[in-house]
Amino acid sequence: MPTYPAPGEFPDFEQFMVDLFTPTATTVTTLPATSADLQSTLPLIWVRTTGGTLDINAITYKAKVSVVAFGTTRAQAQQLSVQIRTAMLGAPANRVNGVLVDYTEEIAAEEPKFHPPILRRGRGLTEVPDLDPLNQMVEVAFSIEARRQ
Repeated sequence: MPTYPAPGEFPDFEQFMVDLFTPTATTVTTLPATSADLQSTLPLIWVRTTGGTLDINAITYKAKVSVVAFGTTRAQAQQLSVQIRTAMLGAPANRVNGVLVDYTEEIAAEEPKFHPPILRRGRGLTEVPDLDPLNQMVEVAFSIEARRQ
């Protein structure tokens, strides 16, 4: 089994988040295959890296990550997102399964969270808000900075 984190390499930011959030709830990098499988694993945290950049001296990598909290209710997902935020913002200068990150901050998500349907009417277009009380997810995004381990 390879050593984690790999010496001299930047950390796997998705694995870092899995290790960080697993004490809070089941944390995955890919969603369950079916809706029934998803519902049976709630509450659930889905993590993914959405981008990143290397600094000019190739010392620090700044990853952009997305974290989606799923709960049995919207309220549970929101409560889970608060725990996610607290864990992520408290991570710098603490080792998580051997990984040391330098800095974290909450950022705007890369992708729109919701694409409202557009209704065509005789006098133009109107947007319909997300009024579904069963919307069971809350997305938060972060920037994580870490040096080679």
